Amino acid sequence: MQTTWLSAEQYAQLSSQVQGAFISPLPAFQVLNISGPDRVKYLQGQSTCDLTQLTSDSFLRGAHCDAKGKMWSIFHVFQQADTLQIIAFRDELNASTLQWQKFGVFSKVTFERSAHHAVFGIGGEGAEQLIEKMGFTPPQANGELRRLHDATLLRLEKDHYLLVTSASEAQQLMQNNLPLAASTLWLKQHILQGFSYLEQPLIGELVPQMLNLQAVDAISFTKGCYVGQETVARLKYRGGNKRAAYILHADTVECPVAGSDIELQLENNWRRVGQVVNAVNINNQLWLIALLPNDITPADALRLKSEQPIVLQQLPLPYSLN
Repeated sequence: MQTTWLSAEQYAQLSSQVQGAFISPLPAFQVLNISGPDRVKYLQGQSTCDLTQLTSDSFLRGAHCDAKGKMWSIFHVFQQADTLQIIAFRDELNASTLQWQKFGVFSKVTFERSAHHAVFGIGGEGAEQLIEKMGFTPPQANGELRRLHDATLLRLEKDHYLLVTSASEAQQLMQNNLPLAASTLWLKQHILQGFSYLEQPLIGELVPQMLNLQAVDAISFTKGCYVGQETVARLKYRGGNKRAAYILHADTVECPVAGSDIELQLENNWRRVGQVVNAVNINNQLWLIALLPNDITPADALRLKSEQPIVLQQLPLPYSLN
């Protein structure tokens, strides 16, 4: 972890035991600034979301795919003056930035990884009151944002937000009398909302529908062409996608890395059927979102493959996959 606004000592002191509303530093999530007169046109041809729907009071969730429809990243994007700002997990932001820069040489567009911004997660019961305490007017609907000085607040879901600030303002937030919490608390909430992000082992491996992006308003099926569109559209209109993301839970001390195997019991045998996408463990309670066959049911016996296999319980998704 290397930031100008959060020290290793501050990060180590954060607790996952905070009750109620909280604010979590998310140093693993970073910001990319896209500027230049072709910025909207360029990103429109490089993402699953429809940039023409972006307003000054809204943000979009989207994905960046290769020509085969496999994702480099899942991101959130909003306008900031004459710049588009992208928020994503560092692994996927690294991958997308490299690809965007490679092909952006033919457009009037520039890319800058920002060391002058910080990302926080806000969540928990009573998050709106915490937001008001910080001076914001809470967004009223998912997809809306609010601005205050150098900060931008994005409502992902009820009681689940992203906050982007300047690095200097982030340092002040760390000193204020706010209910600071470990990032694991926000990441657990992210998983329970059915949201995911790409860690290194899965970059370039999955199409958007495998992580339910059609169910969380991250794919436009009415916009013009973009890289990977043929695959994404074919899966919608012709079918063929046999996988989806599901939320799982277990009692264990372990916290598997992205790409770890998940097995399904078939009579007396176990067969590999999926893999971990994101996972977090709080107080020996494991929460994860996993890629599995889309006909999996709560009655199916699943386990995490390890030296001591861990039985997994399927939890309901907060949205419909239909």
